[in-house]
Order: sequence, then structure tokens, then C-alpha cells
Amino acid sequence: MLEFQTPKKQISRTWGITDDPIGDPLARRAEEILRQNAPYPGDDLGKEETLSPERFLIYRISETRHVIMDSGSHLGIDYEIASYLLHNPNFFISDWYMKRLAEPLDVPRFMLRYRQQRTPMGDAIPERVVNMLNAEVRLPGESAEDRFFCHRVQYENHSIYEIFDQELNYYVRMDERFLRNEKLNVSHWYAKQLLKGYQKLNSLMLAKELEWENNHFRLLY
Repeated sequence: MLEFQTPKKQISRTWGITDDPIGDPLARRAEEILRQNAPYPGDDLGKEETLSPERFLIYRISETRHVIMDSGSHLGIDYEIASYLLHNPNFFISDWYMKRLAEPLDVPRFMLRYRQQRTPMGDAIPERVVNMLNAEVRLPGESAEDRFFCHRVQYENHSIYEIFDQELNYYVRMDERFLRNEKLNVSHWYAKQLLKGYQKLNSLMLAKELEWENNHFRLLY
């Protein structure tokens, strides 16, 4: 993970970067899929909560667990789910949840197979990162809806996210654990990356210029 010392207020004062935290992209994606695939076994279609856009609330309770709150469930209980499942782009959370609600109702297996939606989680984190950066119009260079790309690279014990800025031809990496900070402002973080890159580039150019200069102070005038 790359770290930078430039204060957040300096970035905001210089470029006016939007102050928008990343939040929990995994939880928001899971909520969206669960809402889309309602109703579930045991749901009362006469209740307003069943198809309400506010029915589900998902949040992290530890490094490894999330909890699902459901205001429309006939069971009236919360379910914990392993966070690594939400990280899996091919995980079908609505089918997983449907089976949990069906267990006390003795729903036949063929009915559960018939009702499967098979809506994958996808990779919510890079999508959130890209949406935040592409929406930021105050970064150096021309803004565009497809300026940034982000994808996950899986190593043996951890993952990193690679971000590429097509406008500036600039490439940075971000540790997955760093992105668990729901208060993280990706746009501020990237602006700090750019500042450090500009400073390093300036140092390299200055060093090259000073290579043949005997009177270094002359360059200040």
C-alpha cells in the first residue's frame, strides 16, 4: 500500500476534490441484489415492507462477518454471513438467502431450484472506485466517463486493486485491506498519489538539469 503525507485539507483547497467516502460497496451491492429478487419464501405480499426499497440493511460487524437485517422477513431475525462470500464475484446472495428463509417452511428442493435467480455479486469494490474517480471533475486532465479502470489482482494470501488513469497514463495500486475503511475518500487518496507523482517527476527532472550545472543557486533566479 502506498502512503502519502500531503494533508487532506491541502488537496481540497487546491483542487476542490469532492468529499465522498467509499462506504461499504459489498454491503450496498448485496442489498441491491436482495431487493431486486424479492419476494422470498414466507413473505407476505400484502405487507409494504416486502417490496420496500428500504427492506434490507447490511453492515460489517467484524473483519470477517457481515449481518443482514430484513424488515420484511417472516422470521424476524438477522442473519450473519461470511464477508468472503460477498467478495466472491460469482456468489449468488439472493439464492443463499432464499434457502435460509425456506428452511423452517419445509419448501421442497425442486421449488427452491425453480425459484433460483442466480444473480452474481460481481466485483463491487472496483466498480465503486471507478464510479467515484470518473465522477470527479476536478482532477488534472480531461474528465470522462471511462477515464479510469480498476480491477482486482489475487495473490496467494491477499488481493490488491490496480487503478489506471487513461488521461494521464498513470497507474497506481491499492491494498484490499485499505479499502475496508468505510471513511476512505478514494478521490482524495488518488489526488495525493498524483501530487507525489508530480513531486517525484519534478525531482527527477531537476536532478537531470543539475547534472551539468556548477552554480546550482543560479537556477533560483
